[in-house]
Amino acid sequence: MSLSSAVDLIRSTTSFLITSHVDLDGDAIGSELGLALVLERMGKKVAVVNQDPLPSRYEFLPGIYLLRDTSETTVGIGAALVLDCTSMARIGSVEKIITGGGMPVVNIDHHDSNVRFGNINLVRPDACAAAVLVLELVRELGESIGPDVATCLYTAVLAETGSFRLSNTTREALTVSAWLVKEGADPAFIAAQVFARKAPAALRLVGEALRSLEVAHDGNTSILSLDCAQVEQSGIAVDQLEGVVNFAMSVEGARVAVFLRELSDGVVKVSLRSNGTVDVDLIAREFGGGGHANAAGARVQGTLADVKGSVLGRIADSLGRQ
Repeated sequence: MSLSSAVDLIRSTTSFLITSHVDLDGDAIGSELGLALVLERMGKKVAVVNQDPLPSRYEFLPGIYLLRDTSETTVGIGAALVLDCTSMARIGSVEKIITGGGMPVVNIDHHDSNVRFGNINLVRPDACAAAVLVLELVRELGESIGPDVATCLYTAVLAETGSFRLSNTTREALTVSAWLVKEGADPAFIAAQVFARKAPAALRLVGEALRSLEVAHDGNTSILSLDCAQVEQSGIAVDQLEGVVNFAMSVEGARVAVFLRELSDGVVKVSLRSNGTVDVDLIAREFGGGGHANAAGARVQGTLADVKGSVLGRIADSLGRQ
């Protein structure tokens, strides 16, 4: 890592674009807003620009007024801070804004598969969340945290560790979280916002997904799926389906869990989870996605049936090599 180079760039630059990956999650948006609030406090001009809209469960976060649409002008931006992304391709349409503006890129990430695409790369795969690297950068800048930034970064760690249930719930994850609580983050309030705000229609749709449950590979793989019509008829925001794959992971004996959601443009969103015995990041990367060894995803062109067949075939290959 090169914290000192990132600090020098930030101190000498007056305006920033902050972005993250498509299909925003808690670590992405929490890290973005936490860093944006610090930079704004330093007197910097900041625009948080993402391809996809803010999931409704994160609307409570401080700093959402810094979010900008991709159609808004970014002329004059001095540098780009790309968070929680393995490659520039993962930021979707925002990549054109950055490359077109010719701005230097600071890559802040915790994925082992990161390709070091930045002019400056702050990459630490053993970190539980991108938010931890943001916190290290803020400390190196000599800036304080405070309740608003603490709320953003705590939310990021909470979401990325699956409410402190996943294998990335390390000693560092708990130590950092405790420190953020000391700085003003409210664990009960944040957990209620992130995990307890599903609309009745969303729960009914989750029920439909559960009814689709299939088990394959001698019980080693569990699969949930929803087609486009089911999602559209429910009328809910699709971010209400975040975490459905974890129900599949709870099936006794499952080593790999899959949730397939058909989108309206002939693409299937694939979410993958593992109990630690299969590297689902390797599987996701074969379909143009990525993530972590135990949690990854991809968007795959094709019908629901075809994509399911392809993904299950690749999982079978991985299971067969063990």
